[in-house]
Amino acid sequence: MISSSPRRRFLLFLAGGAGRQIGMYASGSVVTLSGLAVLEMGYAQIGLAQMAASMLPLVLALPLGVLVDRVRRRSALVTTGLLSAGLLASVAAAIWLDSITVPHFMLVVVVLGIVQAAGGGAQDAYLPAVVKRDRLVPVNAVLSGVASIGFLIVPLLLGEPSGSAISILWLVAAVACAASALLFRGIDTPEDPPGPRTRWWREAAEGVRFTLTHPALRAMTVYLVVSTALEEVIEEAAWPPRREPGDHSVLVELAPTVIFSAPAVGALAAALLYRRIGAFRLGWLAVVVTQPFTLLLTLTGTAWGPAWYLMGSFVPWAGWAITAIALLSHRQAITPGRLLGRVGGTLALFIGLAGVAGSGLEALHAGLLSGVEPFGGTWSLVESLILVLGTAGTLAAAVPLLKVRHLAERAHPPAVPLTSSPHED
Repeated sequence: MISSSPRRRFLLFLAGGAGRQIGMYASGSVVTLSGLAVLEMGYAQIGLAQMAASMLPLVLALPLGVLVDRVRRRSALVTTGLLSAGLLASVAAAIWLDSITVPHFMLVVVVLGIVQAAGGGAQDAYLPAVVKRDRLVPVNAVLSGVASIGFLIVPLLLGEPSGSAISILWLVAAVACAASALLFRGIDTPEDPPGPRTRWWREAAEGVRFTLTHPALRAMTVYLVVSTALEEVIEEAAWPPRREPGDHSVLVELAPTVIFSAPAVGALAAALLYRRIGAFRLGWLAVVVTQPFTLLLTLTGTAWGPAWYLMGSFVPWAGWAITAIALLSHRQAITPGRLLGRVGGTLALFIGLAGVAGSGLEALHAGLLSGVEPFGGTWSLVESLILVLGTAGTLAAAVPLLKVRHLAERAHPPAVPLTSSPHED
């Protein structure tokens, strides 16, 4: 049934997006397990498939962005949802029938990465047409929170399942993707008509040019690129405190679970704070307030090491989630409808390249510490220096956000509390 009610459109999109996230993270969590337990693949083969599934969407980011801007976003979401469901169901059936092969498995993993990247771009581009901009932050926060909770819970549910249990999990992911397609199919809302088509590279160049010339989008790009590149080397330098034999400290036991819950807590904080502060201001404030907590990781080797490690990991990660949600919502609010796909593709490309650069910095970090005794004086000094420089670099990357804050906040001021429907046409 097609919904014309604003509230129903809002709820259908929320449910469809949540279903899509569940399907995506359920399938992502079981890929390695399926390769090892069912196909008896080596880590090198699994890593090759996962690398291809990550790199191909990066290479195709701009063409996929052009495609998203050329088609109806609802149709794109329905199509990608059904394609994902079909791919996932084929693996579930093959595992259940004991007929899965390595080429089939690797092909599904790679194609699924491309299909889900296209679906993610279509979802981000479609949201501003479904809800008013004062609902962008809470919807993005809910979808981010669902993904974070799935990332936290799915590994706990897996344990050491049998082949049939793995098949059922693939099937659950397929059903979630199919359900999301049906939910998106029920939304009926006007969309901006696509502009005249030219060569795809010209349309892609238009998206890149708009991203790099718009003051707020350029500032977002700088921050996201630099912070992504530095994130990996900071994580590599942030070693957990040494656990002595017989140490059953509550902080040590709970640290992994608490830290992995940080994105969900950040999503909740974004949903609660955005009305009073405004999306763009929330984004840069989260950077300024939370990222300096990373420096607490330099105290991991002290008497209160577990507590400092917990705070130094949890708070910046929650802050990163707040910033990502706020900046995404602001980008959706200020970007013309038929440029959303290309702007999103441009950012995906730049952030992906930053991730590659971050891997290079991580390798450099490993090289600097090769042959150095772990937890020794030289080792601790180098790690502390990397954490200080990484934190300083992250804060410096937020300076462009601060410079354009007045312009950006005038374009997207704090929301006025609603007294009736969440969306009025």
